[in-house]
Amino acid sequence: MFALLALAACAPPATIPPAPSAVADATRLDEDILLGVEKTYRATRKALELAVDLGVLTGQRAATAAKADRAAYDAVKVARLAYAAGNAPDYLTASAKASAAVGQLLQIVKG
Repeated sequence: MFALLALAACAPPATIPPAPSAVADATRLDEDILLGVEKTYRATRKALELAVDLGVLTGQRAATAAKADRAAYDAVKVARLAYAAGNAPDYLTASAKASAAVGQLLQIVKG
């Protein structure tokens, strides 16, 4: 009796996926998005390090790049946490912010 009462209090899910493959496809897409953001960050970070090592990035531009690098790293970290939590709306927002932060870093490095 109590079990039925407890189930009656549960709200139905907002949308029911048409098939398990739809859930798997969405999960795969989320993984691909995060992987792309992480790979782009790593490549941009390597370009930043190389530019500093070669003396191409110095002074105020280097300081600006360091701040942008920290912001990009933090944004990627937030996207990872949102993905791990399984929070799709926060994850998509965090991934978009991370991608934008990495893009800003890349623009600074490119000069």
